[in-house]
Amino acid sequence: MNNLKCRKQGFNKYICKRTNKEIKLCDCKNCPYKEYKDKKCTTIMKKSSLEWKNAQKSPVYCTKMKKKSSKLTKLERNRFSLFTDNMSKCYFCPNKKDHTHEIFCGRNRQNSMRYGLCLPICESCHRKYQNDSVFNEEWHIKGQLKFIEVYPNLRFEDIFRINYLDK
Repeated sequence: MNNLKCRKQGFNKYICKRTNKEIKLCDCKNCPYKEYKDKKCTTIMKKSSLEWKNAQKSPVYCTKMKKKSSKLTKLERNRFSLFTDNMSKCYFCPNKKDHTHEIFCGRNRQNSMRYGLCLPICESCHRKYQNDSVFNEEWHIKGQLKFIEVYPNLRFEDIFRINYLDK
């Protein structure tokens, strides 16, 4: 129960960190000095405790999401593609773009944005191709070849830490 401003002592005993007194969990729920409070989130408790059943009826605790840095926001806003000049139309069909698909995901997502290895893609194509392993492997190879063609003075393996042409 890291997000509460109280600590658990034994079974069903809570001590407030602020007042150092034993309290009931319902007192802690209504405390204005709680670190995270959002009525739309679920509680973080052990399912074995009795409070779990009561807390499920009125969920109030959650953890905050990490905010995006301004550098990452700027990078996402200024995405471009080495494969197409028209970033407003889907690369695979004539529909308008809904998403920008980064060819290399995970730890290489920012590198994909930085070096233009992105594709404008509509919602239906995004759903169709997002988790398709054959599609992703094909575009990993195309992305590496395009990167080598456009950036001849940079080594793909040093930046992306993988070589898709050797597989």
